[in-house]
Amino acid sequence: GSRYFGDIVHGELGKDLFRYHGFVMMVAVAVLVFVMYMGCVILFTKFSYRHFLNRQRLEFWWTIVPMLMLVGLWFPSMINLYYMEEVKRPRWNFKAIGKQWYWSYEFCRNLDTPSSSESAESISCYTIDSYMEDQQETFSKGGYRLLDVDNRMVAPADVQMTAFVSSSDVLHSFALPKLLIKVDAIPGRINRLPMKASQCSIIYGQCSEICGVNHSFMPIVIEFIPEKYFVMWLEALN
Repeated sequence: GSRYFGDIVHGELGKDLFRYHGFVMMVAVAVLVFVMYMGCVILFTKFSYRHFLNRQRLEFWWTIVPMLMLVGLWFPSMINLYYMEEVKRPRWNFKAIGKQWYWSYEFCRNLDTPSSSESAESISCYTIDSYMEDQQETFSKGGYRLLDVDNRMVAPADVQMTAFVSSSDVLHSFALPKLLIKVDAIPGRINRLPMKASQCSIIYGQCSEICGVNHSFMPIVIEFIPEKYFVMWLEALN
């Protein structure tokens, strides 16, 4: 069953980010409760605090404690950021190119890095143009309005990959929330980011950068399938 709205399929890193979010919320609630309690004490107690003119020990602790709390929040945050940006050794790569107003995916058939003896002419490369599907066709298949496409990108599940994102005209944004991915597609520049889906699934996303009149009509759909079926899909391409 579903644990969250839009399950994260990024594996252990996604779970770590949810744990960190819970930790931050716990600290924020604790600070809020403490401040409200102290405010009630000051407002409704019979003692007066108007004559607290110089309390160096109090000033020392209300400076040190917030600093320690910020350090405690900073350390796991930096660890998560490091692992999110770490480009591991990928087994498969593909390129996503944003265009007005659709996505093109370029990839080669090799699932692993080609050997040095393999010539560039022997490597077959392909391009898939992915447009938003017609709404009537989407309704007839029971799909998602403004999210389904005519040609889905296919990728292997539980395999380390690298996505190269660029644009051929204006600024776009390649966003897949379930994979914790959001990167700008910039003309003349290629952004690289790691990608790995921990389970077979269909991931939906959209362009998250205002890129023109049809900005809201260029969805992203990637279907992650088992590796053996993905190899069969690659071999069936012609």
